Amino acid sequence: MVPSNSRITTKNTSHVETKHAEYDIELIGSVLRVDGRGVVNEAILKQYHDDVKEIVLSLRGQKWGFLGFVQGTGILTPAAEATLIDSIKLRKIYGMSACALVVTNADIPALVRSQFERVYIAAEIDYFFCADEKEGLQWLASKGAKR
Repeated sequence: MVPSNSRITTKNTSHVETKHAEYDIELIGSVLRVDGRGVVNEAILKQYHDDVKEIVLSLRGQKWGFLGFVQGTGILTPAAEATLIDSIKLRKIYGMSACALVVTNADIPALVRSQFERVYIAAEIDYFFCADEKEGLQWLASKGAKR
């Protein structure tokens, strides 16, 4: 296991783990795949934004999609929610065109879905809640983001 507050990053991947949250990022084709767990605060969300930016800059403005998986608690603190809205607005500048999110493994899927729906509407990005990875990838492909 990776120690608390660790950060491992390569060209197309990143792993961060803190006391309360953890995420893994992987760029596959033009799909950014993110697995997230725990309660996300503003500090980890800022680190996450920096990691996403570093990875997707390699796409040089090409359109890309986001495929997220929420496990466990999967909620955002109020400050993190506001920061995520700003982060998504900036990511749109870097080419993000749509977000697909799988919340079936969240502790309270309806709560996570409600919170992320508010975020996506406020950030003005096309989004889709899906049952699994296959469904999310199909939807993102229809939006121009392919594995």
